[in-house]
Amino acid sequence: MRHSLLILSLVASSSALAEPPAAERPQPTASQESIYRALSVRDPVPSCETVEALSSAPVGDLLFVVDHAAQPPWAAMRAAQCLVRRHSAEIQPQIEGWVSTEETRGLALMTLSFLDSMPIEVALPVAQAALAGPLSSEARPRVQKAETPAIKVLAR
Repeated sequence: MRHSLLILSLVASSSALAEPPAAERPQPTASQESIYRALSVRDPVPSCETVEALSSAPVGDLLFVVDHAAQPPWAAMRAAQCLVRRHSAEIQPQIEGWVSTEETRGLALMTLSFLDSMPIEVALPVAQAALAGPLSSEARPRVQKAETPAIKVLAR
């Protein structure tokens, strides 16, 4: 019963045709559900440290929430913000995927606002992926706003 609320709120895909049957949907762990519930509150927004303390494997659990939480919409975005701010080097392939795909436009735009807080060895390929992808026209002005010259120059 305790997973039922999360399962009802989590969706594998925005397209009903692409959504796997209920029996095939991934079941959230207790820590994934705890993180989801913490990130779902409207106010006050919990800190990333508080949310991560709910799990022994916060990166994987936060990625689960990003990938599966549909409602409220801010739950997945808050999980992604924690990942981008605190674990960008660990999840660089996922971040590059977010900025390279039309389907993850919201994640892409949010991610690009944190380029300066990422290690430069992560921020540069992320910015390059965004500028080379289908969201390049929206990515360019965000990359230009970076304070780090090596990132900003990519948007010329």
